[in-house]
Amino acid sequence: MAALLACSLVLAACGGGGSDDSTSAASTPSGTIGATPATDTGSSSGAGGSASGLVALDASTSCGLADFRNSLLQQINAARASPRTCGTTAMPAVDPLNWDDRLFSAAAKHSRDMAVNNYFSHTGLDGRTHSQRIAAEGYAWSWTGENIAAGQQTVSAVMSGWLGSAGHCANIMRAEFRDVAVSCVQQAGSTYGRYWTMVLARPQ
Repeated sequence: MAALLACSLVLAACGGGGSDDSTSAASTPSGTIGATPATDTGSSSGAGGSASGLVALDASTSCGLADFRNSLLQQINAARASPRTCGTTAMPAVDPLNWDDRLFSAAAKHSRDMAVNNYFSHTGLDGRTHSQRIAAEGYAWSWTGENIAAGQQTVSAVMSGWLGSAGHCANIMRAEFRDVAVSCVQQAGSTYGRYWTMVLARPQ
């Protein structure tokens, strides 16, 4: 059982998941849910937030998968290096992304929250959107996006799922993004077991 959700934010013009909610995501085994833009009234600019203890990349924030960061960067940038079609949209090849520790901290905190509290949504239980989580880590953004997934066991599996879905693929292929990070957190007894968060952004 696996699930996917995507959202992108352009100058505070998109929310944390639009009309997609945790109920519809969790009830769609092996399903794909694309991005549905909505107005995000909770974040009006990329400013704000200060880093207060970044979460480290370790076994607990990478599902214990070997070579986690390098594998993800290699697959993300290999995807961006070639033109591809995301749904019905032709996307050109674009520049590679850089790993950012502040984005990783935002991703890890959201994956952990979903795993420990057994839910699946772009909106955290505290009501924050991905843009607000990114700002809270001290990253002043001009563009931001988030892909989430649950249930996939490997980097290749989650990347395949995201690239096979129009909204997730488009987020990965956006030329506007400069930085990226992905976290995976595993929780025994949860609905999906493994909870993935990819955060993409461009600084101001």
